Amino acid sequence: MKNAHLTLEQREQIQIGLESGFSKRKIAESIGKDPSTIGKEIKNRRKIKPRNTFNNRSICKHLKECKKCFKECERYEEITCARRDRTVGVCNLCPNINKCHLDKYFYRAKQAHESYLYTLRDSREGVNLTTSEMNRIATIIKPLLKKGHSVYQILNNHPEIGIVPKTLYSYIEGDIFKDYGIDRFSLRRQVSMKPRKKTKVRKEPTNYEKHKYEDYLKFIQANPTLNTTEMDTVYNQNEGPFIQTFLFQNTGLMIGFLHKEKTSASMAATLDYLQEILHDDYNKLFSLILTDRGSEFEISKLFEVNFETGEFRTNIFYCDPQTPCQKPHVENNHNYVRDILPNGKKLSKLTQEDINLMFSHINSTPRQALGGRTPYEVFCFFYGSEILNKLNVQKIEKDMVTLKPYLLKIK
Repeated sequence: MKNAHLTLEQREQIQIGLESGFSKRKIAESIGKDPSTIGKEIKNRRKIKPRNTFNNRSICKHLKECKKCFKECERYEEITCARRDRTVGVCNLCPNINKCHLDKYFYRAKQAHESYLYTLRDSREGVNLTTSEMNRIATIIKPLLKKGHSVYQILNNHPEIGIVPKTLYSYIEGDIFKDYGIDRFSLRRQVSMKPRKKTKVRKEPTNYEKHKYEDYLKFIQANPTLNTTEMDTVYNQNEGPFIQTFLFQNTGLMIGFLHKEKTSASMAATLDYLQEILHDDYNKLFSLILTDRGSEFEISKLFEVNFETGEFRTNIFYCDPQTPCQKPHVENNHNYVRDILPNGKKLSKLTQEDINLMFSHINSTPRQALGGRTPYEVFCFFYGSEILNKLNVQKIEKDMVTLKPYLLKIK
């Protein structure tokens, strides 16, 4: 098994290799390990046999010059051994072993393996799992971690595992499952929002008047039954493409639309399309929008009014400058998007079908904030599945959810 610890048989091969005069590289090749692994094994598991100190025989390299020797001397420097200290690292079958007056190191396979087992037992002290239980849990979690599932998501979908997230985190970070190829690097990356650097305050355009965040707070206080939809944009290259994202605060569901241009006209056209396919359901989802002050959203009238009918359709408000924390739901959910579309990757070959597939997987991921339910399930509860079909959001079976770039074959 890849990444598995050394076995007793492999340690016996190391000892045989050392006693046959093989280099660390040749020993490593014979058992399919990296030379650095062999070097660390020898250094960590070798046993010292102290030198004979009878008559206090000196091992200072300057003895012949000084005649007399004592350790407190400023020039005192012990003789080194190239074989023991640099190349092989041990004295197994050294031809000069009977003449040597230095401390000696020996590698013994059986002793090395016993030392390993003792260390392993000590590291796993307090782990209330049998070997069969570890095998069972590893079999479940390994393929799901590879798909980008979080620990919470796995345990929520597989209650038969029978442990809490904190315990599983500690097991993985403590290398309890290392023999199964699972370590802390297998965990879904934890992303936190870093504080933005302070920038020079720009003069506010007049179209933000009555649309500021303070106005939004007053509006929701006066209209408590309206649900807020957060809007943002995700992109990797300045030339596009651009993904316009919407997140419904009351359900956690997120949808996205692909654009070639990052302009207010292009982004507002999405609302025209949504009005066309949703009809009366549009007002349930898009009556109130909160977004940032990106240039693609700055012409508020394009979003507020359908210019074909002259109908007022949406109340739009803007966060304060450089304050993404005022729309935290869409910002945090972008972490899921970034798991599938990492920064720096070219997105030019993406299609709207790809975007729909990505958000179907994201919306089928259970959230702790939703009591272990998925945004898809919560949205269905409030609005039914028919609207989701119109928005091209599909339910993905829990263990088929993939939050990795290979979902969309992003290279």
